[in-house]
Amino acid sequence: MSDRPQIFGIPTSTYCWTIRMVCAEKGQDHDFFEMIPGGVLDGVRHPFARVPVMRYRGVVIYESLAIARYLDRELPGPSLQPADSFETARMDQWISATSDYLYDSMITGLVTQRLVAPLDGQLPNEDVISEHSAIMREQLGVIDEILCRSRYLAGGTMTLADLFLAPLIYWIEKTPEGEEALDMYPTLKRWFHGIAGRESFKATTPAIRV
Repeated sequence: MSDRPQIFGIPTSTYCWTIRMVCAEKGQDHDFFEMIPGGVLDGVRHPFARVPVMRYRGVVIYESLAIARYLDRELPGPSLQPADSFETARMDQWISATSDYLYDSMITGLVTQRLVAPLDGQLPNEDVISEHSAIMREQLGVIDEILCRSRYLAGGTMTLADLFLAPLIYWIEKTPEGEEALDMYPTLKRWFHGIAGRESFKATTPAIRV
C-alpha cells in the first residue's frame, strides 16, 4: 500500500494536471504513471476508459472531481474548497462549466486541431477551429467578467475551480487564436499568469512542448 497518491493517466491531460496540482498545493508528493485511456497498469483501470485514476492508501478512485475532493479532504494543508455555501456553489458551477462547455471549445475544438493534429501528421481542420474559436472568445469574456469582480472564480480565495480551468488556458495560449483572444481580456490573463506563477503549476507543467 503506497503512502503517496499514485496518479495514472497521460501527462498532457488537463484533468491529470489538475489532480497533480491539488497534490502540490497540499504539499503532498505523488507518483505519476503514464497510462492511456482504456489501459490497465498494475491492476488499476478506469471502468469507462478515461483518465485520471488514483490509488492511495488502498483505495482506487476515478473521475477527476471525485479525486480532487477526496485529496483535499484527506491531505493536510490549506483547503481548496470554500466553507461558504454560495462560494462552494460558484466553485461547483465553474468546475461543471469547464468540463461541460469550455473543454469542448478550447481543447477539443481548438487545441486538438491546432496543436495535436500536426503532431499526428494531419492538417488542422480550419473550419472546426474557426467555429470553436468564436465560441471560446465568448466564453473567455464571461470568465473575464467574473474575474473583474472577484480575485478567483469562486471568490477571494483560490479553489479547485481555478485548478480545473488553468490548464485549459495554458494550452489555448499556445495557439494563435487563443493568444489573440486572451489579449482581449487582460483581467483573465492576469489571473492565469498568477496561477501559472505558483509552484504547484510550475512543478506539474507537462514536459511535452508543442
